[in-house]
Parts: sequence; structure tokens; C-alpha cells
Amino acid sequence: MDKKVQSIKWLYLTFFLFPVLTMAQEKETKKDKETNIDEVVLVGYSKVSKKDVTNAVGSVKADEVKDMPVNSAAEAIQGRVAGVQIMASEGSPGADVEIKVRGGTSITQSNAPLYIVDGIQMDNALTVISPKEIESIEVLKDAASTSIYGSRGANGVVLITTKGGRKKAAMTINYNGYTGVRKIMNTIPVLDPYQFVMYQYELYNKGGDLADQTTFSTRYGTFDELATKYGNIKKRDWQDELFGKEAFNFTHNLSLLGGSDKSAFSLTLNHVEEDGIMLNSGFRRSMANFKYDFDISKKLKAGFNARYSRQLISGAGTSASGSQGTNRLRNAVRYQPFEGGSNVPIDDFDPNYSTLTNLVNPLILNDNEVKENRTNDLLLNGYLNYNITKDLTFRSVVGYVQRDNAVNQFWGTVTSDARANNNQPIVQLTRSQTRRITNTNTLNYTKKFGNHKLDLLIGEETVQTDGETSNIYTKWLPVSISPNEAFANIQSAIPPSGMIQDAPRTAALPPERLFSLFGRANYIYANKYILTASIRADASSIFRPGSNQWGTFPAVSVAWKIKEENFLKNKEWLDELKLRFGYGLAGNNRIPAFLYDTFFTTSTDYGYTFGSGVTPGATTGNTLANKNVTWEATVSKNLGLDFGFFNGRLYGSLDTYITDTKDLLILAKIPQTSGYEYQYQNSGKTQNKGIEVSLGGIIVNKENFTWKTDFNISANKNIIKSLGAGVSGGNDYYLVASGWVNNLYDFIAKVGNPVGTYYGYETEGRYEIGDFDFNPTTQAYTLKAGVPNASAVANGSKPIQPGDLKLRDLNGDGQITTADQTELGSAQPKFYGGFNQTFRYRNWDMSLFFNFSVGNKVYNANKIEFTTQYLYRDNNMAAEVADRWRWFNDQGVKVTDPAALAALNANTTMWTPPQGNYILHSYAIEDGSFLRLNNVTIGYSLPKDSLEVLGIKNFRLYATVNNLFTITGYDGYDPEASTRRNPLTPGVDYAAYPRSRFILTGIDITF
Repeated sequence: MDKKVQSIKWLYLTFFLFPVLTMAQEKETKKDKETNIDEVVLVGYSKVSKKDVTNAVGSVKADEVKDMPVNSAAEAIQGRVAGVQIMASEGSPGADVEIKVRGGTSITQSNAPLYIVDGIQMDNALTVISPKEIESIEVLKDAASTSIYGSRGANGVVLITTKGGRKKAAMTINYNGYTGVRKIMNTIPVLDPYQFVMYQYELYNKGGDLADQTTFSTRYGTFDELATKYGNIKKRDWQDELFGKEAFNFTHNLSLLGGSDKSAFSLTLNHVEEDGIMLNSGFRRSMANFKYDFDISKKLKAGFNARYSRQLISGAGTSASGSQGTNRLRNAVRYQPFEGGSNVPIDDFDPNYSTLTNLVNPLILNDNEVKENRTNDLLLNGYLNYNITKDLTFRSVVGYVQRDNAVNQFWGTVTSDARANNNQPIVQLTRSQTRRITNTNTLNYTKKFGNHKLDLLIGEETVQTDGETSNIYTKWLPVSISPNEAFANIQSAIPPSGMIQDAPRTAALPPERLFSLFGRANYIYANKYILTASIRADASSIFRPGSNQWGTFPAVSVAWKIKEENFLKNKEWLDELKLRFGYGLAGNNRIPAFLYDTFFTTSTDYGYTFGSGVTPGATTGNTLANKNVTWEATVSKNLGLDFGFFNGRLYGSLDTYITDTKDLLILAKIPQTSGYEYQYQNSGKTQNKGIEVSLGGIIVNKENFTWKTDFNISANKNIIKSLGAGVSGGNDYYLVASGWVNNLYDFIAKVGNPVGTYYGYETEGRYEIGDFDFNPTTQAYTLKAGVPNASAVANGSKPIQPGDLKLRDLNGDGQITTADQTELGSAQPKFYGGFNQTFRYRNWDMSLFFNFSVGNKVYNANKIEFTTQYLYRDNNMAAEVADRWRWFNDQGVKVTDPAALAALNANTTMWTPPQGNYILHSYAIEDGSFLRLNNVTIGYSLPKDSLEVLGIKNFRLYATVNNLFTITGYDGYDPEASTRRNPLTPGVDYAAYPRSRFILTGIDITF
């Protein structure tokens, strides 16, 4: 059955059942009596009562996300934990998700936290785990809590516990499934056909060149024909045709939980089929998770967990993380917006138009670029728990994680890659496998005597990681071959005479070994005063054997339960009041292994021709070894207050912190006289200071109606305190290229500034008639003395004319040069957070979840590209170009008289699209503040009395809208887009896949 028909049937069925089930409700069911359970959180290698936690820990429980119909756990917890920023890089299916805890500490290395799933380290866990299998998520935010993980805890730790069965519990079966449709939310406005052709008329006729004028007339027609021919012509909205389809989603979740007197089990199955709004894009995932726990005896318990998932992300997308040459969005924005204008039909490939414009019909290009990204994840872990005495417990956990990734890419004959290789298709097959084995052994002693409670933990952990990669790049495949045929038949490629095929490449990933010893002591006196101390020592194979290899990470934290003091103990209006302070040291070793020594690799890139083949050569690469490189260290201080009032009606926490990171692991640029370009160094310092507030409350708590709200807000100030030896010439800064255009250094890393500071020119509008002296004889405009000249920077060294882009002369030397560049703001928000509203009326429920960010700037690189002419004519432009400076009047006659030209442009505000290379100026730096209604869900549960006869425990129907609206002043697709992959260059919106709105309905049934 067609997906659209299936989805529509489901939509009609669930919406029809809403009122039917409402009418079926004959009597109101009484609310289940709430019981207060001592909530526990996972901290380090053991569970702790939330009332006794001394650290900064954010927690999300299953009940908070169980009604969130999303396919990624990262989406489910976005905006729910203070101090944790979760941002999707773009709106594509399976898009990378960036998670930063308290702003991140590193400059050039990853700021991703460490993920621990059921005790085992797993990379990018939140993006591959279904929200329906989550029991709880704890985020350890300060070093006092993360230092127990030593070398890997500097950027925070995310502890994920998946659901398990319960002993002595009858088996329950739950099915939760939903279907819905995604639609694009907004597009980039462009010139309509008439505006486009009038702009081209100006480009071709402004210089007075007869050949250009003839070319224009041949392609578009004479000026007298333009209004008739293009005024009412059908517009081709390429963005709508490429992204405007209805993208359907089907998600199924099935879980079985149960147990006997001695055992408990759970089986979770998840299957997702999600189409992308872009043609030929989508996401597929099938996942199974099985957990089993068994009491071998009264003292000995064992369990294991097996988790396997397969996912496929299809579609080449709108861009890659490389430079402008990888931008596929450009074709949908800049391709001519109508049919005609060429001897080749617009739905066919036009090689001449492509050569002139660097553009390809976006629909044809999309069919000629195929990408399939397959990932298989396997997690196996088992534990043995032995109670040596009633107070002393031994626990051993063994885990194995494997990730297999296979990426198939195909470039058809119309792509620039194929056209550069004899107009024949190209295939690239990339394979990788990573494996990690973990073994953790702990002894835990717990004893309570009188007013004293002692909890001691000692442990040892070993982690081993390795893997392999391979890459096959095959050119000159048969022209008629299909992508699937090409993936399976790369041997059919035949190089043209005299050409040599690239040799396959294989490599072993540098193995990593980590050996750790750790301990923690927790002491509570009189249930009022708590002291927690921990220490961990790590030895990593990443660093040179010896003293550099070891890192030691101590921490201490204290808490005072003020509520337990006699002067407050009997105050019924006060539930909790606890003051916390923590100090700790955590580490980071996230750089490639063995950089302390020089290794040679072989490659045909450095080879030489011998006979009919290429003999690979050996090279050391471009990174100089550094035998002294060692641990990056992060020191964190945290002061917190937890409170609760009125028998749980109002609760919250307040945390302030200072995090200092020193000996940053930086990939530093070094003088090329060394024979190398880069070197990893311990160089520089950063600091994060901030405040986090979490508030929650039950506003209304009636028998038939409840209203609960949760709110969190965080403010983090990030600065670079030192750049160390990586900066030459005594400067306190260096420039960084975001990479969307080659050789454009548009960021600055500077002492005293936040990481991610934009660097460019200040826009001062455009040059007006008053800025020039006019020569009536030659009809030439010459800049007046003292008016700064931006020709070399913005206009490709062509003479400045009225209407050209004007930049601010900051140093007052009368010229616009690189010396006039300045800081243009930062991607760091002033504050961010989220709030959730939950309502229940009888059997109806409703939730609204918002997230927000205030004060961050977004670098709209699309805006620069789509308002700059650069080298090409016949490219469409952003809609604001319609308001540009005009040189021709309504009769198509060029205006030369200064007074008449000024009058013609009295109501225009935009400058003439620059002819020079792309530059960053403040026009593209926009306020990225936003308020997003991320999720609205309405549900209805059938009365339990009506379900008992059918053997059903719960039956709920729901309807949801994800990404309902975003209030923002940002002009691009989405203010959260960040398409670069470098911590130094965040907040760049360049060729991002548009974000969509998702409308769905679903059913949740428990037997």
C-alpha cells in the first residue's frame, strides 16, 4: 500500500477515535494515590539517593519523555536539563547532534560529553537510542562528579540507563506507534522571473559591450519583450520542488517486560521509516534491546544486555562540511526560476549553462548524487554482582561495543566530479569498523552505625579501542550504469588511455588502551552533613610512556541539609533545603594516538609511476610529533542550592560554577620551515563561568485537573584566557577559517574573547552619489578625497561606482584593508533554556514544550553567497537584491546624470551585488535569539474500567506537532543551524538542510 494512503488512513482513524472514546467515557476514574518514593540518581559507578547528592547532576526520568514521540533521545531531552545545550546541525534525517555541557572546554578538539550506556562507554549514544527504551538519563556537569571518570570527564558525562524488567511482576506488553508527515517550514526568498531577467539585463548592458548585449538578447530577448515574456511566466520554485514534498514517517515501538521470583527481563524493539523532505532522502532504523537479570543465589546475581541496531541514512543532502564546492543548496536557490532561455529544455542537463554559471538543475543533480550511509551498532555487556557480606559487594562488568559503518556514494555524469573525469560516473566506497572492550571491577562497602553512614567504593577499569578503515575511489564507470549497479560492479570501470585508477586505501585505526584505578568515599553524619571525596588515576596509550602517560584526578564535595536542622526540621511548608559545594579536576585525552612519535604511511598521492602502475610512496604526513604532549586538565568549582516547598508543589535548584581548563590539547599551526604544518600541543587556557536555575511546580492539583510546569534557564560566559605557545609574534590571537569559502579567515581566536567569535568588516551601507566627483565629459565617477575605497576588498579591484557595497574604515587611513576587520559578535548565547507545561483533565492530557536561546549571533553565510555576484552571471539571487541600486530606468535606458541617478534610487536601499570574492561583513551576522514551540501533544486515555474486560491495562491515543512555530528575527532557514564541525567556528548557517514541521498521530497500548 502507498505510504501516503497508509498515513492518511491512520490520521483519519485516530482523529475519528478521539470523540468516539470521549463519548464512551461514562464515569470518571479516580486518580491513583500518589506515593512518595525516594528517588535515586546514578552518579559515577553507583546509585545515590537524590536527597544525598552533593554534585551538580541533571536528571531526566522516563516519565518526562514517555509521551514525546521522537526518534532520537537527544530530541527528547533537548531543553530539559539546565546547562546542557543540544543542537541539531541541520534538519536532515539523522543529522549530527551537538551536545555541550556548560559551554564546552576545548578549542580545537571535540566538546562532546562521555556517554555511558548501562555501564559501558558508547559514542553518540543519544542519537542511536530510542527514547522509549530509556529508564533515566543523568548528566554529570561539574568536575566533582565527572572526575571519577578521569580522562574522559572534562566535557561532562551522560549516564543512560535502559529499561529492565521487574522481579515478581507479571509480563506486560506495550506497543507505541505513530505516523505523520513532515513539511518544510520556510524557504529562502529569491528573485521572481521578471526581477531575475531585469537584473541580468543590467549585468549584460551596464558595460556597454556589444557582444554582451547580443548574448543577452539571444538568451532572454530584447528589452521590449521582457515585461510581456517574463512578467507572467510560470515561476519554477526549485526549493519547493526539491524540499516541498510530504515526507511520511512510520515509527513502531514494542516492549515486553516481566519477571519471576528470581529473574527479570525486558525486550524492546524499535523500527523507524522516516522520509526526508528533500527528494531521495530518508532515515531507516531497526533496533532490538534485550536485558536479563537473574538471582543465582541470595548472594550472587548476574545479568546481561544485548543491543543491536541497523540504520540507513540516504540522500546526499544540501552540503558537506567542506568548502563552497560541496554546496548543493546553491543550485536550488540560484538556478534560473523559469523555463526557457536556452536551447536545452530546463528539465534536461545543459552543459553550456553549467559551464557559464557553475549550476546544475537541482532535480537532475539530486538524481545524480546518491549517498547511502549504513551503520550497525552492537552492544554486549554482562555483570556479576556478589554480596560478600551484607555490607560489602563486588561487581564486575564486561562490555563490548562495535560499530560498522559503510558509506556508498555515487556521482553521475552531470556532477562536477564526473565532468572533470571524462564525463563518466564515479563511486566512492568507505568502510570502517571500531571495537571497544571494557572491563570494570568495583568493591562497594556500605555501613550505617548510629548517626554515621559510610559508603566506600574502590575500582579498576580497562578500556581497549581499535578498528580499521578502507576507502575505494573508482572513476570512469560506464555512462549508463545505475548507482546500485555501480556499487556492486566497480570492476567495470575502464580508465581512458594513459590514465591510472586510484589505488584502494586501507588503514588500521591507532589502538587506544586505558587503565584506571579509582576510589570514592561518601560520609553522612546525622543525615545533615555530607562529604564525598574521589580520586582516579588513568594511564593512556595516547601519550608517551612514562610520566606523561598518567593523569590523576581528585575531587571533593560537601553538602549541608539545612532542612534537617532543628530550627527548620518541623516546618511543614519546607520539604528540602540543601547547600552544595564541589571542587574537582577532570581530564581530556581526545586526540589521535601515538602522536609522540613519527610514523610513515604509504599512499599513491606521494608515489611515482613505474611501468604501467603507480608505486606508493611513504610520508610522515603534515603533523609533527610531540613527545611532551600530555593531559588536558579541567578544574571546576560549583556552588549549588536545592529546595522544595509545600509538599512537592514547588521545587528547584540553583547552581553557579567556574570551570578553568589548562594545557589545552590544540592542533597548533607551526612554521612550515619545520617541514610540517601542524603539531598537537598542550597550549592555552579557557574559562567558563555560569549560573543555572531549575524550577518546577504543580500549579493546580485537583481530582479532575492537574497543571504542572518545569522551567530551566542557564547563562554561561566562555572566554579564552591564554593561547599559549601556539601564537607567534607575541600576539594574543590568531585567525581561523570556517571553510565555507577557501582562504576566508572569518573567525578569530583571541585572549579575552569567547570561543567562536566572528571576524570581518562592518557594513556601512552603499556608496551614494555624494561620495563621488562626476566628470560630465567622460561620465566617470571618482571617489572624493577622504572617502574610503573598498575596491580591493569587496569589488575584485574593480573601480568603485555609486551603489557598490561600502565598508567602514575603522582605522581611518582612507582605504579598506584587512586592518579594518573587527570582531562581529559570538555564537555564544547570553542565556538559554526550556520550559514544559503539562495538563491533565480527566482522561485527557496535554503538554507544551518550549526551548529558547537569547543573545547568540548567527553567521548567515547563505546571505553572503546569494547577494554576491562573484564570477558568474545568469545566477538567481536572494529576494533583497530586487531592492538594489539601479542603473537603468523603466525604459531600459542607462541613467548617467547624477541627479537623475540619485532620484532613481531614492527608494532603494540595497547595494549592487559585489563582483569580488566572498567576504564576511556584518550584514550576514544576525541575532539568532529564538523561542521555539518544540512539541505540542494532546492525548486521550480510555477509562481503565472500560478496558478491563478486554485485558488491556492502558489505551491512549495522541496527536502531536513537533516544531510548531519559531519566533525569531533570523532570516535563514533556522537559527539553530551550525554546519561547520570545528569548535572554533560554531553558528555558521551555510547550505543547511531546512528544518521541517512534523504532524503525527499515534496509539499507545499496554496489555
